[in-house]
Amino acid sequence: MKLLRLTPALKATSAPYNQFSLGLKDTIDQTIFSFNSYENIQIDKDIEVVHGSGSILSSYLALKELVKNNKFDVIHIHNGLTGVLFFFAISPFNLSLLRKCIFTLHNSWYVLKTRNQFLDFFVMIFSASVCTCGQSSFNSIPWVIKFLIGKKMKSVVNGFDNKRIDNISSNRNKDKYYREESSLKVLCVGTLNNTKNQIALLRAVKEIDKEMEIIFLGDGRNMQMLEEYSRSIPYHEMVSFKGLVSRDTTIEHMLEADVCISLSKGEGLPIAVLESMYAGCFLILSNISPHLEVSPPKDRCIFVEPSNQDQIIKSINYALSNLNAIRSGRGISKEYSIDNFSAERMLEEYKVIYNSLYDPHKEI
Repeated sequence: MKLLRLTPALKATSAPYNQFSLGLKDTIDQTIFSFNSYENIQIDKDIEVVHGSGSILSSYLALKELVKNNKFDVIHIHNGLTGVLFFFAISPFNLSLLRKCIFTLHNSWYVLKTRNQFLDFFVMIFSASVCTCGQSSFNSIPWVIKFLIGKKMKSVVNGFDNKRIDNISSNRNKDKYYREESSLKVLCVGTLNNTKNQIALLRAVKEIDKEMEIIFLGDGRNMQMLEEYSRSIPYHEMVSFKGLVSRDTTIEHMLEADVCISLSKGEGLPIAVLESMYAGCFLILSNISPHLEVSPPKDRCIFVEPSNQDQIIKSINYALSNLNAIRSGRGISKEYSIDNFSAERMLEEYKVIYNSLYDPHKEI
């Protein structure tokens, strides 16, 4: 089977690459088309990558050439814009390829900008199969869209690569990311924007008169604002922003951190939460539907209202007061994580869909 994967960008946090491409690299011949050139990521030598350098025209021409010179059995679209470009690249003579297209919605519908909702809807209409990352993502889609295309929609639980985490844990270097004297080691992973809501964590920490170390991994438009606000925290020297780092480095941080915090206002089914849960972090999560769908073991997680500062403060104080129990219970979530959110389980479901598109007479 020869598969073409369409994604907006390849970077350290790229699910299409980390979860899908790497997970299937030994069983499926894959070509990745990335709208932007890839950054801060080492691409596996067995996976071919073509990119359009962030240009609509160059992406259109590159896709047109790619389709002309290859016979793809399945096209997996991970983004509305690249899906629309693909549609125009195959028009008008190769529209039969639409019968081989699968689209994955990686986020909750209401989190998307209006433009992206329009592009995603366009691609969903013309794709042969539509998958959402988890039931929460499926439930977020408006009923009108479900009415129009519901028969070809399917919820597939997101999955993480536990073997990758095990390998990093066994072979990690001895360098430490957190200070030895830190009483509580906190990690926050994600794009620095209003939706991810990192400011709520900093506001809560400012009210807690106890020292802790906090590391933010990720980049975004709120970086400068968050850095400036962090300087008003009594122990501001214990707050650091490291920007985008590799996925392996992110996992190394998870293996060392005591607590991973996500106060996001909207998500798909977040891989970082799944990875940090397996890596042994205690979780403090906003009570949005995707986080509730993950539903970690109750003694390893606290849910809070993302706008309720008192709840956030109380949850952090709980972690500070129960640090010994938190550190001794790092292995509690491992079996639960594998049973419910393994990449192998997710990819097996996608393989069934791929095969049904490769052989249109085969039922899903």
